[in-house]
Amino acid sequence: MKYYSDENTFKSQEPGILEYIYVVILVLYAGRSLMFFESPLIESNPIGVILPVLMSGILAFKWRLFFSIEFYMLLFFFALYFIAVSIKYYEIRPTFLLTYYFLFFTGYTAVRVLKFNLFLIYEKVVYFLAAISLVLWGIQVLAGGDFLYNIIGRISFLDQISFVSGRGLSTIFYVIQSYETTLINGHTISRNCGFAWEPGSFSSYLALAIFINLFLAAKDSKQKKRFWVLLIALFSTMSTTGYFLFSVIIIYYFFNKEFKKVVLMLPALAGGLILLFSLPFMKDKIVELVKEPSRIDFIVWDSFGRESATTPQRFSSLLITLIDFKNNPVLGIAAHADEQWTRQAGSNISTVSGIGNLLAQFGIVGFIPFLIFSIKSSITFSKYFNYKGRFLLFFIILGISVSYSILFIPLIMCFWMFSLFEPDILSQKEATNRVIVSEAGF
Repeated sequence: MKYYSDENTFKSQEPGILEYIYVVILVLYAGRSLMFFESPLIESNPIGVILPVLMSGILAFKWRLFFSIEFYMLLFFFALYFIAVSIKYYEIRPTFLLTYYFLFFTGYTAVRVLKFNLFLIYEKVVYFLAAISLVLWGIQVLAGGDFLYNIIGRISFLDQISFVSGRGLSTIFYVIQSYETTLINGHTISRNCGFAWEPGSFSSYLALAIFINLFLAAKDSKQKKRFWVLLIALFSTMSTTGYFLFSVIIIYYFFNKEFKKVVLMLPALAGGLILLFSLPFMKDKIVELVKEPSRIDFIVWDSFGRESATTPQRFSSLLITLIDFKNNPVLGIAAHADEQWTRQAGSNISTVSGIGNLLAQFGIVGFIPFLIFSIKSSITFSKYFNYKGRFLLFFIILGISVSYSILFIPLIMCFWMFSLFEPDILSQKEATNRVIVSEAGF
């Protein structure tokens, strides 16, 4: 049973077409494959920034949404933070405050209106996008080289509006990289980017969908079919991040089964994981990730004077951002990019580590709430859906945030800030269960 609540009432409510469109928009914004979805600057991308806010406003009006004290406190404390960093750096940037207020409003509305339906719809949307990607990826692989890339490239304006790594092109629902990028990254088969700006980010969204499929949508009659499509799509990304996340999820899934089944499945599980991480591109990527942090000085030096930013791998990015955190441990640098040590040294570097950027931008003041809310949300998910693994969702979010700076994308915020936006969901479930038991005459 699905629940909608205002301040005092609990009602059963099925999401309509508007709610599905809303989640599709949030998913496409998470994919960030077009400048329209990626740029957070309201002065240069006003329609792109306002669209999810406007949709959230429509949903809030439709569902007569009330704003909780927790939401007002979030806005209040972020305003205090904004004042503190403005004083520290002698500069007021109102668009910084406005941007995060928009993000908080969008995430809050999505959670309060849809509650867990948000994630169930998300899993179905990603399943359909994964199915589309497998068809087009299959054509791309079978045709070989840049056959499909050249066909899509005939749409001349795509090159101007796409935000895709490796000179890729986005058709919104499917992204394709040039075969040159495939070879540069040490692969012989093109990787599946799906709807996202690069294969690894697509694999992260697939991993979240698989988590929902196995632990939240287990009673859905079509769950197994969607699982296999999501899994095949995950394998087609050839992403170390995606494979690692899937390994964590599947281990937790097996340990939620009966003990005898777990014992019988352990050899197959262990063999599968060994085989997975023995794949040539996996070994090469792991070795590269281990070696790259030792080359940080060269990476910084090599980026001097570059017009386009150099993007180090996840661990190097983490180490680079930790220096900014060390320099500004309490408040971080917020939106003041000129305070980055690499920028001050004349280097042009764009770091990808989400957890590193969180520490660098918001310091301890931002990192501690992230830990609290993400852990509480993870526990809330496990209790509500009655599975073993209170920290499973936290580990998934943490794993993603090491590789990708997407913690403040509204869709991802809905996962780790769920306990803040919907703090009473467990007590609501208990109250509903008591009503059901009472009506049944027990």
